[in-house]
Amino acid sequence: MKEFISNLNMMFRNEILNKLKRRVKSAEENSGYGYELTMRVKKEINENEPPKWPVKLLQALAKYTFQTGGILDEGDHIPNVLSDSDCKIRHALVCEDSMLKISQTRFGRVKFLQIVGCTNDELKFAQEWSTRKILNLMKNFRELGNDYLLVDLKRSKSIFELDSDLRRKTLRNLKKEGSFMSFVKSKCFWRLNLECSSNDGNFKPYDQLTFNIDLETARLFPLILKQRLDKENSFIFNGIDGRSLILVPENFSNSNCLVTKENPVQSNGEECQVLVNKRLIDSLYIFFQQLKLDKKEEVGEHISRKFFFDDLNEFSLYLRIISSEKILNFFENN
Repeated sequence: MKEFISNLNMMFRNEILNKLKRRVKSAEENSGYGYELTMRVKKEINENEPPKWPVKLLQALAKYTFQTGGILDEGDHIPNVLSDSDCKIRHALVCEDSMLKISQTRFGRVKFLQIVGCTNDELKFAQEWSTRKILNLMKNFRELGNDYLLVDLKRSKSIFELDSDLRRKTLRNLKKEGSFMSFVKSKCFWRLNLECSSNDGNFKPYDQLTFNIDLETARLFPLILKQRLDKENSFIFNGIDGRSLILVPENFSNSNCLVTKENPVQSNGEECQVLVNKRLIDSLYIFFQQLKLDKKEEVGEHISRKFFFDDLNEFSLYLRIISSEKILNFFENN
């Protein structure tokens, strides 16, 4: 099977280095954002030139990083990045490019991240279980070029359709292990009760939190609740403003965990920790199940709900689901 092992990533490399190289002080530091994007595309019979759509895709991903500061990394997934196409390959997973080693340049280190196309089924299991483990399974299939992980827009079957027994095995592992997805970078942001909100770098307790999320983030919530928090694993939302919201299950043990039943919300302005007990997990899960978000294409004006918990020191959570456009417009205008 032939493929284009293209140098499309080089189209972005010089631009990133030229914009950011003055900020690199040592070859031990990252060059620019520290990575370049690659993609391997299946070569069609009688095709003499690389297709143009991978260039547009990588340009869009590079533009996203420049505009939002959102950094891609191994294990990430990118939903609907190919949503304009009529094929089954609509999403992308991110892995380290096994064919290209980390490069040490005079501007710093550069690693190579490969963009791999995937189907709805493959994305679903990557989210629910593990992106890395799904990518390892994909390497077993000749249709994807094995270790090359070729993107073939004409691929009509997922790996779970190519191997009828694979779905059962994966579901069994998911039930046993839970989700390995410990964080997500998404269009979301949080605000604390304004009357006592400050940002001096020290953690302080709060009793009211507003969490704004887009529809894509909301669709992930049932998975996060049942496959992470309900199994006593924490979860991190990295917001569009670069700040983090960390959901901490009640019996989670970690030296960096500051929240307690007496102080269920702690924040230093850049990071916010929230204690979630079984009651909150169940309440949120019922709320999202009733919304049936998989059937919604958009959220309209917004969807909101207040959760009040007297067993968490009268902590109030305001959850708002709003459109991605409104979230982006909010930060452009503020």
